Amino acid sequence: MTGEILPIRSDSPHYVGALRLRYEVFVVEQAVPADIEVDELDEGAQHFVVLDGDEVVATMRIVPYGDALKVGRVAVRKDLRGTGLGRRLLEEAIRVAAAQGARALVLNAQVAAAPFYRKLGFVEEGPIFDEAGIPHTRMVRRMT
Repeated sequence: MTGEILPIRSDSPHYVGALRLRYEVFVVEQAVPADIEVDELDEGAQHFVVLDGDEVVATMRIVPYGDALKVGRVAVRKDLRGTGLGRRLLEEAIRVAAAQGARALVLNAQVAAAPFYRKLGFVEEGPIFDEAGIPHTRMVRRMT
């Protein structure tokens, strides 16, 4: 595995691999409806992938969110979870937010994943809500 985090656009050949991984994680594993997994924000998002050979094994996207950036669609191949790939993706998101002068990074975390994001400086804000049938919490990491 290269382990290198590559920024890609929606016209990259690796974007298809990112969508394949997202489908596997969100639609197959978590029963998110396929028709909402890819949305209107995908085309203009900043996408990031980690490759194993030519296969995308981890991905996330970042979209503008007012004077902040919003992280979403964070997915790691099932057999590679717990290896640090998710942490490295979020560290890249933090670096990108700082480089772009964003006020904060925002994300909607699955409640079960909130402790993971807390370790990276994200704090819950607001009530728990349902997104695609899964309890979520809005989390924010302020940039200083």
